[in-house]
Amino acid sequence: MRLAPIAFAAAAALLLPFAPSIARASGDWDCLPAVMPASDDYGYGCAGTALLTPANDTRINLVLLMADRHGGLRTYPPKREPMQAPPLPVPVSWEDFVARIGPAGATGDEPQGWVLQGEGTVCVSNDAGAEAFVAALAADRGVTAEERERLTAARRQAGCASDGSAASPLDAALDGAVRSASGKAFLAYLKAAAAFYAGDYDAAPFAALAKQKQPWVREAARYMVGRTWALAAQANGFGEYGELAFDRMDAKALGRAEAALKDYLHDYPRGTYSASAQGLLRRVYWLGQDQVKLAAAYRAQIEQADAAQRNLPDVDLAQEIDAKLPAEAYRLESAGPVLLAIDDLRRMRRDGSDAAAKRDLGRDELMAQRARFASMPGMHDYLLAAYAFFVEGSPKAALERLPATEAGKGGALDTLEFSRRALRALALDRLDDPKARDALVALFPRATAPLQGQTLQVALAMHDAREGHLDRVFAAGSPVTDPELREILLVNVAGPDLLRARVADTSASARERGVARYVLLYKSLTRGRYADFLAAAKGALPPPTAEPDRYFKLEQAPPLGDFAWAGSQQGYRCPSLVAVATTLAKTPADVHASLCLGEFARLNGYDGFVLDRQPAATELGGSPTQFPGKPFARQAIYQRVMADPAASPQDRAYALYRAVNCYAPSGANDCGGEDVPTATRKAWFTRLKREYPTSPWAQSLQYYW
Repeated sequence: MRLAPIAFAAAAALLLPFAPSIARASGDWDCLPAVMPASDDYGYGCAGTALLTPANDTRINLVLLMADRHGGLRTYPPKREPMQAPPLPVPVSWEDFVARIGPAGATGDEPQGWVLQGEGTVCVSNDAGAEAFVAALAADRGVTAEERERLTAARRQAGCASDGSAASPLDAALDGAVRSASGKAFLAYLKAAAAFYAGDYDAAPFAALAKQKQPWVREAARYMVGRTWALAAQANGFGEYGELAFDRMDAKALGRAEAALKDYLHDYPRGTYSASAQGLLRRVYWLGQDQVKLAAAYRAQIEQADAAQRNLPDVDLAQEIDAKLPAEAYRLESAGPVLLAIDDLRRMRRDGSDAAAKRDLGRDELMAQRARFASMPGMHDYLLAAYAFFVEGSPKAALERLPATEAGKGGALDTLEFSRRALRALALDRLDDPKARDALVALFPRATAPLQGQTLQVALAMHDAREGHLDRVFAAGSPVTDPELREILLVNVAGPDLLRARVADTSASARERGVARYVLLYKSLTRGRYADFLAAAKGALPPPTAEPDRYFKLEQAPPLGDFAWAGSQQGYRCPSLVAVATTLAKTPADVHASLCLGEFARLNGYDGFVLDRQPAATELGGSPTQFPGKPFARQAIYQRVMADPAASPQDRAYALYRAVNCYAPSGANDCGGEDVPTATRKAWFTRLKREYPTSPWAQSLQYYW
């Protein structure tokens, strides 16, 4: 994602036992993404969707575009228990993206020293090289069985000095035991390879084998000449603490490495080591800080459709490019249109909440790039549309760059075409165009690539919620099927009728029905709909837990047992929650029952609860709630009791005590409602001490924070 200078990054990778990703999208903070289909706010790096957007991690945009050339992505949905909170489908961080489209266990993190790994390091090829050597021996009929056995054993016993394994010296008797011409060729190669893996970067022994008649030895030696020069070039290229020092690289050795590798590729364009040689060339250009050639090499890898000619999977290539190619090099002519597009999107990002802030990319500069995108029809128009939509805030101008097409016909949509059509639908939606919903729905049958369908689900769910048609999201056959997106709407927007309908729908998942009942219970209780609460509480509720969760109530099964609260028998005494609600249903202003409602919230961890706040209006779940009533605030109960002349002295004393304690010990309000100044808290404290000095609450309170 382009956060760290490369020299610093390399040093970090060397020095730390478990170095954090040098391009980590979300840094060291937990990332709470704004749930929306597209954005220009990078935030902490977890705003990735299937659209090409400024907010996407640059590596996500790059992998999406490479997948169109190299083959589609596969999805590996995260596993969870049925009653656990479902994972958010989009937006995603780079790490989540990799985990979902990469092999099981992939994380997107770079391993220790990742920046220095690759074709140019020593031990990375020792095991594979040994097997290739053994296979070539087995295929050569000119080698005797005894020679093959002894050479095979010698190669497999060879260690590699850099990884700390013990390198076994070659058996001196091999010279006398190997007599065939092919056997002698393999032995000569084995001696050169043993020296190489022992840390002797002398290309001469391999160069001497460049005209060998044995074909595998000849080709492997040609390749190893370039690889050895590449290792020799960096032998003195590190500082005192192991950090890369590009100015200390051996320029002559780098030049010889480049020449040897190009010669190999000229003679073996589809050779056994051609993909690896391309990787080595990239390393040579990186170590020599030749950005023009490095950008061109990355362009070749991006545009290479033959997997056999690419030495890295797309995810790893995106990691490498992000780590080794400076941002300004993306704009070089040699970089090609894909990297230029990636950089243009990055430069459209806004920093923080100021949508009017100046971006790094100007419209005139973007307009002048049209010729650079001649090989990617539609990309330049898409970038101009994205600029209009995200930077200029003009969905109308974006539509001018995104003409309507028949959405329902054809096969799967590649990344650019999906982005073009989806952005057009979002622009229509932003303009409140009546065709917006149809445009979104029509894309679903063709949105088959990973994250595409989920991105559309976010957009459609936001549209329906904003239009007041939440019922469409939960109707049979709705395209919005992702459980987390539906849950966001149940928690934040759904009204009592819809919640009751979800509870009663036996075709819904157990998790969805449980969440709907939980939200219905909590909001009915805290919004003054006590009869609805009592109706929803009928039927089996699990027993309350001994220590109610205060922070992650909806991470596991919805804690319906909270509403089986038996009351409190110490301190301020209260009956069961059902008894409290029964009293409030008859007398909503009952002082004791109101204070006991506050006790339920306090003792069960419901202060500042997620069901009492909503996301921003621009996010999924930020539409006006359809549940009547105001969010719950315990402080409001205490203020109401303080002002009630009919309240008993004990109840007023407790209300004052609890109101002051809302600010303990930090001075910040933990009970909800509007904050009050210190002077007001002092007045509450003084009143409690003066009017109710004998109450246990007055006697125990020492501060007013």
